[in-house]
Amino acid sequence: MFDVMYKTDGIGLSAPQVGINVQLMVFNPVGERGEGEEIVLVNPRVNKYSNKMIPYEEGCLSFPGIHADVERPESVKIDARDINGARFSVSLSDLPARVFQHEFDHLQGILFFERMTDDVLDSIREQLEKRNMRIRLDFKALKR
Repeated sequence: MFDVMYKTDGIGLSAPQVGINVQLMVFNPVGERGEGEEIVLVNPRVNKYSNKMIPYEEGCLSFPGIHADVERPESVKIDARDINGARFSVSLSDLPARVFQHEFDHLQGILFFERMTDDVLDSIREQLEKRNMRIRLDFKALKR
């Protein structure tokens, strides 16, 4: 999965994005092989989200070329297993926390569009329509 992530200039990738139906994600916030830390999380679970929300421009390997602001908690505490099955807990903040949350959303069947405000969605609607993609659902209604 790291090979796919690096070849597509990504910093994170979840198994469902490559057709594998398991709760697994990989990420490296630096996005370069041999630099930064390669993180593998199996069956991750969130213990706590911080209350402080931070907007930041995100992209997604599932939607190349689409970038827009998404507001997410600044930090997160998680439990997971490593590639060998050992349990561990870790607290992530800033970009690593954001990448984790983005990939965790994929594991939950949530796309980054669902985290965008209506104004942000309106700002990228033209880009989506050029790709024959239309947001037909009211994501806010789905969250109820």
